[in-house]
Amino acid sequence: MTAGCLTLATQFRSDSIQIGSKRFTEQEILGYLAYESLNANTDLHVDDQTGLGGTTTNFQAVDSGEIQLYWEYTGTAWQTLPPEQDEVIADPEELYNKVKEEFETEHGLTFLERAPLNNTYVLMANPEWSEQTGVESLSGLASYLTETDTQTTVALNAEFQDRADGWPGLLDHYGFPEEGQIDVRNIESGLLYQVVGEGEADIGVGFNTDPRILQFDLQVLEDDEQFFPSYNAAPMIPTSTIESHPSIREPLNEMSTDLTTEQIRELNNRVAIDNANPQTVAREYLRETGVL
Repeated sequence: MTAGCLTLATQFRSDSIQIGSKRFTEQEILGYLAYESLNANTDLHVDDQTGLGGTTTNFQAVDSGEIQLYWEYTGTAWQTLPPEQDEVIADPEELYNKVKEEFETEHGLTFLERAPLNNTYVLMANPEWSEQTGVESLSGLASYLTETDTQTTVALNAEFQDRADGWPGLLDHYGFPEEGQIDVRNIESGLLYQVVGEGEADIGVGFNTDPRILQFDLQVLEDDEQFFPSYNAAPMIPTSTIESHPSIREPLNEMSTDLTTEQIRELNNRVAIDNANPQTVAREYLRETGVL
């Protein structure tokens, strides 16, 4: 559906809530969680615009009122969307509060409650390697890399290997040795999980909510000194929509505040790995948690 059609639809129905999402599994699930929750718990006409496009497309659509809701990540909102802040804020609640205030002031957009799920970068370890070495955190990895005489293979994609807030920043932040028993290999993003899971690398970079972490039983190393920014998901809605339809607050907040990283990984796994329908998975989850 084109942007013009979206605008026309909202003009015909003042009680219409158009729900968009980005075009990947987790975002589609989040979109349907909002769709099903509002459809069941309000008298509003809820329209499905999941899979609308990328970050920019969804943001422009909600900013212009062509859609009324999509889920955005706090780290993405802070660092990628205008006015694009460079400061890295490690504390999730502080970041959420700053993003919430900024978007209400700059764009007239409201963030409802954030979900605990955190779709940030992670370093993940082969489960057998992790068990053998006892490494469970990034500070533990730094100590191990400094002290070991055994070579450790680290698989990174090209972007993470070069960007300042990726591997170079980790080296500096945690004091990883830049030379010695580390073999850094450049691996395509889509293959990283399998490469680590099958033992072709000991450590790899990934995203915290990716279901392949479960598929390959990978050990996510705790970012115990908080290097990576938080990417908590929260519904982003025009403030005017909240004021016109205050009934949307409670069901969306009730749904999002208990949605953890482990839970979204499981839901992502059912869709991406088991090929279940994302709307069905969202509906079943809401029934299990009592929202429906």
